[in-house]
This record gives sequence, C-alpha cells and structure tokens, in this order.
Amino acid sequence: MATASPAADGGRGRPWEGGLVSWPPAPPLTLPWTWMGPNWGQHPGEIIEFPILKLNGRTMEIESTFHMYVQPVVHPQLTPFCTELTGIIQAMVDGQPRLQQVLERVDEWMAKEGLLDPNVKSIFVTCGDWDLKVMLPGQCHYLGLPVADYFKQWINLKKAYSFAMGCWPKNGLLDMNKGLSLQHIGRPHSGIDDCKNIANIMKTLAYRGFIFKQTSKPF
Repeated sequence: MATASPAADGGRGRPWEGGLVSWPPAPPLTLPWTWMGPNWGQHPGEIIEFPILKLNGRTMEIESTFHMYVQPVVHPQLTPFCTELTGIIQAMVDGQPRLQQVLERVDEWMAKEGLLDPNVKSIFVTCGDWDLKVMLPGQCHYLGLPVADYFKQWINLKKAYSFAMGCWPKNGLLDMNKGLSLQHIGRPHSGIDDCKNIANIMKTLAYRGFIFKQTSKPF
C-alpha cells in the first residue's frame, strides 16, 4: 500500500508499508516495515511480501531487517498486473511460507529483537491506514488467523508528514520524498524499497524536530 486511498482495482489488493517505533524506558528503536504486497487484481487480495526494518529511535539508522515473501493460497498464481506493479514474479512466491507461518516468524523476530518486552513501548508506522486497518485484519479474518495486539495501533506516516509540512502527500512516498528533497530509493511498490523510503522520511522529519505520535484510534 503506497497510499490509503482505494486501489485502482477497487481495493482488492494493496502493497503494505510500515514501521515500528519504540521509545524509553528501553533503548529507543524504530521499526519501519513495508507492506504485505497483496496479489493485486483478485479477491480476496493476498499478502505476498512482508518486510520490516528496525531503526534506532535516536539515530534513526537501520539495526535489523525482517523480509519474507509469502505464498498466496486462495489465488496461487500472481496476476500480470501484480507482477508489473511490484516486480514480484511467480518464482519469488512459489514454495514460500504461507501467511500463518510468516506471522509466526514475525513474532519470533519481534521477540528476538526485544520488541515484545512489556517495558518497551512500540508502535508501527505505515504509509496510510489501509495496511493495518483493512488489509492485514481482513486477510487474517478470511483465513481464520488471530491478529497480534502489536498490529492494532500505528502511526500513519502520511498524517505525520501532513502535520509536519502542512500539506497532504496525495501520492504517498513519492510526494513525501519530493517535499523533503529526498531521492526516492529503489522501485516504487517494492516492499523492501518502500520500507527504506519510510525509514528515510522518518529520519528526515525527526532530524527537523518532528515528534511522532500514534494516529490510529483504538480497535
């Protein structure tokens, strides 16, 4: 999901970008994680990429990376539109773990990184609300999977940018990079590249003195 507006195919598939920020009492950390790239153009949309970057909350530098491709199960064949948009080809998802297994590995990674410590306050950062408000809970509901509590609150980077800069980034990451005079990193709609852009935008806003706050409402 590069934006929070409905997808061109009626909202049936979106990429996912995001991050996680944690503050004291533990050492500050930031965790930008970029989308669950769904199998665009089919219903239900399915997550096919799940990258997360962990950033240091003081330096905003990347400390750790989680990145997996996901085997779609309802529509195992990717659409041409999905491949053209994301650059993800069939061979990249064939034989990969399914969403349930990927979410289990996310949880293991979060624990290993100390992000499940009750003394660590953390929150995800997404480019739009769609990722955690609609896409992830929607697919989990369809597959009968639970949604971890840490996915239920987040910061919408587009809202944070609009608070800091006084204008809404209609075209998501592209507009935010342009507004901050930043070079766009990698390919648009590549999950891991979008995640790097989120991290870079967060770093730039933080260096300008912006303080990130939760934008989502409690479930």
